[in-house]
Amino acid sequence: MKTGEVQLRRRLMQTNPGVRERRKAPDRAENHEEEEEEPSAASLCSKVDPETDLVDWEKPLAWQVGYLGEKYDTWVHQPVDRPIRLFQSEFLEASTKTSWYMVPAVWMPLVFYLSWYCYTTLAQEKTRLYLSSGYSVLVHKYSFPFIFLFGMFLWSFIEYCIHRFVFHMRPPAHNYYLITLHFLLHGQHHKSPFDGSRLVFPPGLASPVIAGFYLLIRAVLPEGLGLSMFVGGLCGYVVYDMIHYYLHYGSPQKGSYLYGLKAYHVKHHFEHQRAGFGITTRFWDRPFNTLIPNETFETTH
Repeated sequence: MKTGEVQLRRRLMQTNPGVRERRKAPDRAENHEEEEEEPSAASLCSKVDPETDLVDWEKPLAWQVGYLGEKYDTWVHQPVDRPIRLFQSEFLEASTKTSWYMVPAVWMPLVFYLSWYCYTTLAQEKTRLYLSSGYSVLVHKYSFPFIFLFGMFLWSFIEYCIHRFVFHMRPPAHNYYLITLHFLLHGQHHKSPFDGSRLVFPPGLASPVIAGFYLLIRAVLPEGLGLSMFVGGLCGYVVYDMIHYYLHYGSPQKGSYLYGLKAYHVKHHFEHQRAGFGITTRFWDRPFNTLIPNETFETTH
């Protein structure tokens, strides 16, 4: 088998782990060259040539990318396997990085506390949902688990919308500030998908967004009901960040749900950046017609 064909097969096996299942033992025996250890996903990344690259990698990138203009979209979707420095300031740079365990360490205690608070609030049987000026229904304490789960489900929709419409917005080529904003929010993750320090959101940066959702839901729903939904959504956010980290660095068992998600997410990074916006689930990609074509990951189900 020619070297080029071997490399192509290895690429397919990495971007779609399920492809391995098509390879039968007799076929592998025909050429032991394919028995070699397959390359890591990082091998799919482009190599940075400091002399020809569009940015100076020896300097912080945050204030450079805005000048790329119409070349930015192509450049940011050519992933590299190297760390990115965003800011010259050590404080600003540190604020954009965090270890994965900081997310559950900060938010899960709040989830547990608010879950207890919501249950005890609903147990007082004073929380009512007004469907009209003269009709309301009591929100019973035993409904808390269902409201919590609905909050998690609602988060999965918010996750999809943020990923698709905010993280993958197409900034105008002439707008320096929107290009810079896109790079800071998500572009840097697509440019350097294996930077483990930037795979989850630092709690300090996530706090204003979470507080905004809290104030919004408190404004439209009774306290016990709204807070129960909010805490479910907060738990869903923590699950999302943990799954996202695992999809980049974990090794899920072949055939498992996470195995399929990992193959799907790899395709999103390396082949279908304008599709596959679901992280914890592919559910919302279906009705919004952004599902990555079945043939690219069909054997992972």
